[in-house]
Amino acid sequence: MTDEREGKMSGSAMASYAICAGKHQLEITCPPSESGSAALMGNRIHAYLAGEKVTPELNDEEWEVANRCQQEYAEIKEAIGLGEPDSTTLEKRLWYGDIWSGQIDRIDHYGEDTALVVDWKTGRVGTGNTAAENLQLRAYAVVVKKNLPNLKRILVAIVQPMAARYTIAEYEEIDLKLADEQIQDIVNAALTPNAPRTPSPDACRYCRAKAICPEAGGVATQLAEVKLEVIPQLTNEQIGEYLEKADIVDAFIDALRAEGKRRLMDGQEIAGRKLTAGRTSRSIEDPVEAYERIGLDPYEFLRSCKVSVPTLEKSFAAKNDMKPKEAKAKMEELLGQVLVSKTGEPIMTRAK
Repeated sequence: MTDEREGKMSGSAMASYAICAGKHQLEITCPPSESGSAALMGNRIHAYLAGEKVTPELNDEEWEVANRCQQEYAEIKEAIGLGEPDSTTLEKRLWYGDIWSGQIDRIDHYGEDTALVVDWKTGRVGTGNTAAENLQLRAYAVVVKKNLPNLKRILVAIVQPMAARYTIAEYEEIDLKLADEQIQDIVNAALTPNAPRTPSPDACRYCRAKAICPEAGGVATQLAEVKLEVIPQLTNEQIGEYLEKADIVDAFIDALRAEGKRRLMDGQEIAGRKLTAGRTSRSIEDPVEAYERIGLDPYEFLRSCKVSVPTLEKSFAAKNDMKPKEAKAKMEELLGQVLVSKTGEPIMTRAK
């Protein structure tokens, strides 16, 4: 797996550099990491939103996320009131000198002095902040201004439909100057020899070096020393502190297991570990052909099928020449109580 940044700093990681200055220098000692399923799904959705042909076609979940991204983008354009852009740049990597860069999902250009920068977040874990607070988008505003110096106004927007409502921020020329100074302070601190490492859930979440980070390993040791029987006696404040440490350790353990599995798959030996066969699952790729082959009564066959609501909405929209949002509302009206929504138990998340 190649790294087109050649080990240089990334605007997408600016927030983690800000809270763990030593992260970058430790990461460049590690090889590029393989993309997990969530990252691969995000890449496919980004490609689709950039107008690329995606093979195989987006599945139901991917299509729903992409559709919701497009809906929110349409709302953003209406909210900023600038009409249709004169031109658009998609999935473009821009460099701030040769020091750091940002791969920007979408830049809409309005004349020579105004631009809208859009960042798609396709996961279910949100950024936890607004576009005005987000250091990644601040870095993107800075690098766009660096490459397009005639710009006097840059709007930035986070679109994260599976996690939170979109937000928009505006940078005028004075804001861009101040943002540039802040980002360069972060970059300079990260490039300082022996920059300190400060593990935290946000810093460690996407860090490639967490499996070899002495500080993250130290947090794991601290947690391992806590005896299980004392947990019910901990105060709420102590529980909160240990949960923060647990988030760091979770990231450390996930990286450790992933590296162990990679080495075993490469044929290396690790004491006490081995690879076993994965689980086998069965599925039917073509329900129409399956129905024709097994000869069941149509109603008997349908009772064995699970209907994908996103796929049904997509087909309904195409048949009736409707926009996705309109088709969704009409289907809900037609199906009534047949369409069942279920909400699971509450999920504990970090409060930022």
